Amino acid sequence: MRHSLAKALFSCALPFAVACTTAPAGPVKSPEGGAPTDTAKAGDGARVAAKSPIAGKDESFGQVRVFDPGIVMAIPTRYAWSLGPGESWTIGIYSFVRSEGSKNVLKGSADEPDFSIPGAFTRPALPARSLAKGAPVLVPDESATQCGRVTSTSPDVVKVAILGLHNEPEEYRFDPDQVLPLDGKLDFGAPVAFKWTPDEKLYAPGVLVRIDEQHAWLQRAKRVAASDVKAIDVGRTYKVGDKVLAVPDDGSGRFTPVTITAVIGDGLAYAFQNKDGAETVVIYCRVTSAL
Repeated sequence: MRHSLAKALFSCALPFAVACTTAPAGPVKSPEGGAPTDTAKAGDGARVAAKSPIAGKDESFGQVRVFDPGIVMAIPTRYAWSLGPGESWTIGIYSFVRSEGSKNVLKGSADEPDFSIPGAFTRPALPARSLAKGAPVLVPDESATQCGRVTSTSPDVVKVAILGLHNEPEEYRFDPDQVLPLDGKLDFGAPVAFKWTPDEKLYAPGVLVRIDEQHAWLQRAKRVAASDVKAIDVGRTYKVGDKVLAVPDDGSGRFTPVTITAVIGDGLAYAFQNKDGAETVVIYCRVTSAL
């Protein structure tokens, strides 16, 4: 898994700045970094094409426009979780600027204008409180997010373990409002399994952005039938020998029956063997007991 977590969060002159009040571009690694500071530049890893789906595009298989269902989502916080600007359809965390009817205006990169997103695709970044050790959360990774598990909390800092480049846990520190708790329900930011079409038998991994009675909109600009989306039981942990469904590193991109051979970071990730005998390590957001 590509790991691009930045080691600093803020800069008044850099991405996400609003009057020197900035949104996180990535976490500060502990213990070197200490508490988040206003010193470093955000990454540009999520730069997207100039044409924005806000302007509209024809709906087709795998591509959907950002439409406005007219839902007002109040943002009483300094940051908001939201789809980012452009065509990426990737959830990140941004500085909140203002509301304009059913749209929320957020701060983009320093060299780009503020961007507007329908409120249905945003959520306030509320401080996460009373998180137990091992709690599943989403945290910022530049202009995207990563699944992690809480390692400890204090009134001002939440420490979270993330899977690193070498499949080892790495601990980072966040302000409480830079952490989005996951509860295993079909809600904004939830890791899910979905079927591209109703007649497809296997499920693919995704991240939920919005769901109503008919459709579900997923990160990376996917729209599928709401009935073809299942929540991942992120609160559950497994042990060696458990038979689960996971996404192997074989290019299939689908959940497959496997047997867990190792547990990493108290349920942060799991190892198993592919059909060819090679070991695969996957984050818990791509492991589930049943679908």
